[in-house]
Amino acid sequence: MGKKGVEEMIEEIEAFVEGCKFQPLSSNKIVVPKDELERMLSELKLKLPSEIERCKKIMRNKEAILASARTRSDAIISESVNEANRLVEQSHITELANARANEIMESAREEADRILTEAKTEATEVRMGAMMYTKEKVSNIKQFMEAQLEAENENYKNLIDSLESGIFTLDNNLSEVETSINLINGTPEAALYGDGYADSGLSYQDTQSYPGQPSSQPGPMSSGSDMDDDDDYDDDDYDDDDYDDDDDFLDD
Repeated sequence: MGKKGVEEMIEEIEAFVEGCKFQPLSSNKIVVPKDELERMLSELKLKLPSEIERCKKIMRNKEAILASARTRSDAIISESVNEANRLVEQSHITELANARANEIMESAREEADRILTEAKTEATEVRMGAMMYTKEKVSNIKQFMEAQLEAENENYKNLIDSLESGIFTLDNNLSEVETSINLINGTPEAALYGDGYADSGLSYQDTQSYPGQPSSQPGPMSSGSDMDDDDDYDDDDYDDDDYDDDDDFLDD
């Protein structure tokens, strides 16, 4: 695999995000493998310094371009001066040589100025292009990371809200099931407000916040001692002979 630049890495991350599956019951939220995304971002961070260094190198080349232009202009001027001196040495064409020398020197200065101006313009354009390229790529990365952070925060908030709602519903269902179990076992509901709260760690007042619980405190249960007294009366304690006198009275 060849070396990837920053732009290729960004395109790869975008393709990776596009390929992620949507969350259940959602059309705009996706499930992103954290490890793979962090690996791509780490690789991108490693690439950025080299890209920035390349831009700096281009800007440093500005000085090299200017130096080359100066060298070329100096060479032209030197050549012009040498040519002018050679012409001046020829006495029979001294005047022509001087005029030609001045013309060459002026042309050389104009050419040198033109080269310097073009070099400065080119260096400025290269520098501006490099800076705009870097700004665009860094802005894209920042926007991407901010979007991912916002999506993950929203996912965690929805998950917490869902869990809290589920726990509240389960508490209500559990309370209703316990009430039904007590009714099936024949245990009066009043038992729920007695020792039953000691085991669960809840007081009578605590249960008032759960749906399905009685809204008022039940009264005391009847004592079982009265029922036990009735068991002392047995049918065997009554003798039919005790009623014989009454029968004789009716016969008379």
